[in-house]
Amino acid sequence: MRGRSRDAAALMRAKRDAAPGQMSGGDIPETAHRRVYADLKQRLMSGDFVPGQRLVVRHLAEQFETSAMPVREALRQLVSDEALYDHPNRGVIVPEATVDTIGDLTRVRCKIEGAAVEWAAATISTAELEQLEHVNGAMGECVRVRAMVEYLTLNRRFHFTIYRAARSVQINQIIERMWLRAGPWLNLVRDGTMAGTGLHHHEEMIAALRSGDGNAARQALVADITDAADVILRAAATPLRVLPKARRRPDARSKRTLSL
Repeated sequence: MRGRSRDAAALMRAKRDAAPGQMSGGDIPETAHRRVYADLKQRLMSGDFVPGQRLVVRHLAEQFETSAMPVREALRQLVSDEALYDHPNRGVIVPEATVDTIGDLTRVRCKIEGAAVEWAAATISTAELEQLEHVNGAMGECVRVRAMVEYLTLNRRFHFTIYRAARSVQINQIIERMWLRAGPWLNLVRDGTMAGTGLHHHEEMIAALRSGDGNAARQALVADITDAADVILRAAATPLRVLPKARRRPDARSKRTLSL
């Protein structure tokens, strides 16, 4: 009996010691996997990866200074989220930016994100409104100095400040998944093509949210999304803009603009 007690105590100590670095999938440190997954999500939403780009496990592991296993698990999860695509010949890649995909996802974003903005008009706080003013002002400064990477990062912060103000965990999860798909398209306009495009729409959103006018806030958001999508459509139709090796002839359909 005493031996069993010692064995039980040893087992409890082992569980306690393992707790800070729990294992996921049997042999993958969960903390490392979560760190890689969270960082890759942010990079996808910020346009750090090019549509069509192949993500190599070894290269990512070197960047994150970790083993290959957490990277593989993170990529597997992002494929499950439909943020990445497991190509049968090329491996895990960022989905291509096609006219149909951009148009379809943009229409869905207008509906879902429009609902979140409309809800936020009734629940947003004064502190959140002040944060929106600050972020939009910083975006204007980024346009002035041509700091496009920071501009796009601030743009994401602006939008998600509003979406969080809707006080809905479920709709925020849906929106995040859509941004994982749409984020890489921003890489096509990092040259400044889209600089300042939505700042006046942001001002309209802030004014509508401050007055509690959900319908006006939704209309400003839809205009912001569709204006940006039209710029991205033109960029995606430009030869050699997606990947240097992915030579393609412009699709005549790509000249159309979005209609909701």
